[in-house]
Amino acid sequence: MAGKKSRMKEGSVRALEELIETLVTPDDRLNMISEAAYYRAEQRGFSPEGTDQDWYEAESMIDSMLMREAEKVVEHS
Repeated sequence: MAGKKSRMKEGSVRALEELIETLVTPDDRLNMISEAAYYRAEQRGFSPEGTDQDWYEAESMIDSMLMREAEKVVEHS
């Protein structure tokens, strides 16, 4: 039973990812991540240490935001 739920959840996540791709282009997503990472670096004073972490955190933040937006679209359709 747990395996079935896990597969259903994976399918739902993939469906949301596909919806996100229709809402924002891959280039737009990268631009959003880049801008968010820039502001994180700015908050750190642009020191060279932590640039990878800035990117990973920005990527996570943007992907979470896009996932929430896709979920809203599904809820209202």
